[in-house]
Amino acid sequence: MPITQLFSIFLLGLIGGSVPGPILASAFTESLKSGFIRSLRVIFKALVGETLVVVLILTVLFSVNIPQIYFYILSLIGACVLIYLALQVWKIKGIGSGKKEIFSFWKIFLLTIFNGSFWIFWITICVPQAFLLKENIAGGQFIFLILFELGWLFSTVILTFIFSRFRQLLTNEKIVHIVFKVLAILLLLFAIQMAYESVKYFIQ
Repeated sequence: MPITQLFSIFLLGLIGGSVPGPILASAFTESLKSGFIRSLRVIFKALVGETLVVVLILTVLFSVNIPQIYFYILSLIGACVLIYLALQVWKIKGIGSGKKEIFSFWKIFLLTIFNGSFWIFWITICVPQAFLLKENIAGGQFIFLILFELGWLFSTVILTFIFSRFRQLLTNEKIVHIVFKVLAILLLLFAIQMAYESVKYFIQ
């Protein structure tokens, strides 16, 4: 089993965790609202949710020819989940305000399930590589999953930590409400992007 092949899998996960998206934006929001340590809860919820879905893909769905239309339907639903989260972030008045947990496990899990781009990425890019690894070693697809998720976790945690270092500046009393509104708008923009890609597919 070539070391370069294993490293490339880890690198793919590293890049995947570095790409701006709703999970990273959610982690950044939580790091501002409650601090870096609490933002780790969002990251680990996303990790568990993603792993559950990927295990399903690796064990069942890779052998089924799923029409692409279903991924775009999923994205439309995911856009609605993102809009809901964006509205909740928009209502945050200040640091630690509100006892209600915004990024619960089920919300993050729904966000993962209804992210059509996530499914397409895994089925078209990751699954073929996972099964190439399986050719070299028994259970290679699950080694792929572990290495990829380790890369994803590493980059997501590091980026959130770096972002949290600006917490003192970003949580200034004069600008804190603006910061949360910007983060809410970012989540909304991701929702619009997901919805746009789906609508574009349907009208072609």
